[in-house]
Amino acid sequence: MTTQKMMAIPGIKAMTAPSLALEDMTLDQIKDTINDLARQGSLFQYQIGVMYNHVVSRKLAELAGYRTVQQYFSQHVKAISKSSLVNYGIVARSFSEDACTKYGMYRLRALVRYLEAINITAPVDPGLVFIDVPQDDGKVVKKVFSECSVDEVESATRAKKAPIPVRVPVPDQARLLFLEDSLFRNFDGVAQVRLTANNQEGQTFLTVQGVPMSEVTRLIQALQQGLDAQPSLAAK
Repeated sequence: MTTQKMMAIPGIKAMTAPSLALEDMTLDQIKDTINDLARQGSLFQYQIGVMYNHVVSRKLAELAGYRTVQQYFSQHVKAISKSSLVNYGIVARSFSEDACTKYGMYRLRALVRYLEAINITAPVDPGLVFIDVPQDDGKVVKKVFSECSVDEVESATRAKKAPIPVRVPVPDQARLLFLEDSLFRNFDGVAQVRLTANNQEGQTFLTVQGVPMSEVTRLIQALQQGLDAQPSLAAK
């Protein structure tokens, strides 16, 4: 992770804020500087992230009487959304300014999400990180981050976060068919009863929904009929 203690404010053109080291700037000076940078477009997103992180780490907004840093910025920085400020801060905290210039703020933000999904710390050179990019045919292709688009990185992140489906054992699947059929036959025209199942640590659990209290006896009869179905049919 990189930390930046000093803002090279004198090197930023068209700035109206004082040319001070970040530690010497007041909260209002930082706010004014962020507003100036925001008006100049996307060139200074990294610098904005550094200043935002400084305000957060030093609790400058809270010391000034605001409940949260988000409350302060929402009142005094209108050109940048709260989520964007947070994203700029995350990238500035994770990567160098050179990396941000090379790969872009939003590609690096997507990379941070991917690294969090696979529990890996951000490297010095993010361009060399291998991304497992899922393909339309279900295959996975390894690509270095420098060759990936934002969409590819986000797609890879979703694939990493998706839980591995645990299938209900085949014998239980067959029994579920009997139970579902029995519930349908017994409750047809009476109520829309729904049966679902999931596997937890190798054991199948059932959930029955939509049964009126007045029809509990019917439910018991339907389940019993499903259980009484011939086991030989379940094996076919």
